[in-house]
Amino acid sequence: MKTFGYILLAAAWTVALPASAQQVSDTITVTGTRFTFPLVQEWIDQFRQTHPGTVFRLVSPRDPAAAQAAIHFTAQKINHKNEQYQYIPVARYALLPVANSHSGYAAKPLTVEALRVLYFKKEGAEATPEKAVVYNRREKSCAPVTFAAFYGAAFEDIKGKQVPGDDQQLLKAVQEDPAAISFNNPGFIYDLRNRKPVHDIAVIPLDLNGNGQLESTEDFYTDLDVLINRLETAPPPGIPIEEVVLSYDRSLNKERPVIQAWVQYIQAAGQGQLHHFGFLATHPATASR
Repeated sequence: MKTFGYILLAAAWTVALPASAQQVSDTITVTGTRFTFPLVQEWIDQFRQTHPGTVFRLVSPRDPAAAQAAIHFTAQKINHKNEQYQYIPVARYALLPVANSHSGYAAKPLTVEALRVLYFKKEGAEATPEKAVVYNRREKSCAPVTFAAFYGAAFEDIKGKQVPGDDQQLLKAVQEDPAAISFNNPGFIYDLRNRKPVHDIAVIPLDLNGNGQLESTEDFYTDLDVLINRLETAPPPGIPIEEVVLSYDRSLNKERPVIQAWVQYIQAAGQGQLHHFGFLATHPATASR
């Protein structure tokens, strides 16, 4: 009876798996957008507590093993979908303009149009009144592509210096240059322990009513949880928000049912980890799509 009770508990957020799906040799290679990896690793660690025989391998898109990955996490709009693949939104994220805390743009409210002038190349545009150096990723990756598209531009239109490496390297470059401005996701902008911006980083807030002042209703950037609540309940139209989509070949539902079990975990209990890592919940209308 004790064994039966344990099985019922473990099955609360999983599907029944054949013994073969629980063997140590069942390795699942996962890849995708790297800034999602802290969250994805947490989903792996929690799932393996009840599926210890399943081995996950989380690899960078640059790793040769990524070409054979069973599961992909994508954090930009997918324009062309493969009918053979299952596409499941599992989270959302925001992109915020940031500055070095010593910059003249640190905590300075800007309108959306002022942000466009500041970040993107435009013929005939006037020089910005404050000294600023825009930093961008060298790699044409999810975050800069999404950031540019939201403001009606392309990756190539983003001004300034290009930084090799990932989004964490981009943030580090901003921390090291007092004149720097850039953009990043909340999971890196904020310290996940104290929920405040990391050292030498300040969010550039949006001037929502265009009066040049940061009103109390516009000031929701000092704490990560306050920011998440605002973005989920009353998101300002000037902040880019995009989905994180998990995709895999539909045939794996039968061939490797442990994958479907992990996806079900992510869609249920796994949603409880989103806020800790700075991500937003999926829209109710898309969560079961």
